[in-house]
Amino acid sequence: MKRSKRNRKSDMKTGRGIFLLLLLASFLASAGAGFFYYKEKFAFESSFIAEIESRHALAEQIKKKKTDMRLYDADKHISETESTQVLRKDTMLVVAEDIIRKQVKPYSVRLLDLYMDREGIVYIDFGDELRKNFHGDTLEELNILAGLFREMKAAVPGFKALKILIEGREAESFGGHVDISKPIGEEIAEKI
Repeated sequence: MKRSKRNRKSDMKTGRGIFLLLLLASFLASAGAGFFYYKEKFAFESSFIAEIESRHALAEQIKKKKTDMRLYDADKHISETESTQVLRKDTMLVVAEDIIRKQVKPYSVRLLDLYMDREGIVYIDFGDELRKNFHGDTLEELNILAGLFREMKAAVPGFKALKILIEGREAESFGGHVDISKPIGEEIAEKI
């Protein structure tokens, strides 16, 4: 009995399908085996995770040691503490960030950005929650600003003034009592 052309074509299609499935399965198996074989050779340590861990360790160390410590030399931009841990400029911002979070913690405020310019002005960008969640009087608003200024001055070398932004924009006030449209300097610390 002869096979018809139609049967031969369907047998060929079935054979090709099986061949393609076997080819695909062997590719996936070899790719999986290659992944597990070379995984150790291409593994790397994330500097991001190591930096986060060092920031937390440094913040804890600074909290324990409340002495006057220079975070960097103006000439070298880095110095070493007694524990031989190297402190960098961005470490100052971590310390400043901890100070800020401590001062505004009762108001559940997001810290959006923090940086220091060449003139020594530290810019703090808060979320709009500061306006919404702050319901204090003039004295409480002055205490927050003066506390931020004093602690930053003690912890960050080269710090001269503080500029508060809300959602990336300048604001007149966050509580309606104290003008924050200009950088805040020594005059705020003298009021309290």
